[in-house]
Amino acid sequence: MSKPWYYTIGYPVKVLHNESWLNGIICYGYRHEDGIITTMTEEGKVWFGEPQKDYCLKPNLPDDNPWIPTKERLPKDSEYARVYMTIKPYTIPGTIKGNTDNGKFYYANGKPVQCPVLAWKYLRYPKPYKEES
Repeated sequence: MSKPWYYTIGYPVKVLHNESWLNGIICYGYRHEDGIITTMTEEGKVWFGEPQKDYCLKPNLPDDNPWIPTKERLPKDSEYARVYMTIKPYTIPGTIKGNTDNGKFYYANGKPVQCPVLAWKYLRYPKPYKEES
C-alpha cells in the first residue's frame, strides 16, 4: 500500500505557520518514520505530528487549469466549451458556470452574458471511475 501524500519526500505543500500559509516541501526529518511531518519553507523547517496535518498542511500542486484573463485571451472562435467565468454584474465579481461558443460567453441556461467577463477557465470533469481488475 502506498503512503499518503504528506509522507512523500519532495511533495510541494502549503504550511500554516505563525498564522500565515507558506510554500514548502515535505522533507526527511526527525522521527519521520514515527509520523512526525517535517516541511522546509522559506522561513526554515516546520514540523508537526499527524493530528495537526488536517488544519496545518495542504497539497500545493501546480494548477494545470489556470484562470485566463479576458484581456489576455478569449476562447477560440470555433470552440464550444463548458467554462467557469468570473463576471462583474455590478460592483462585486462572482464566479459562475457557463459556456463559450464562437468566442462569446453564455450562462448555463444558454442566454448570452451581458456583463463584463473578467476571466475564465475550462470546466474539467474528473476521469471516469475504472474498476481494478
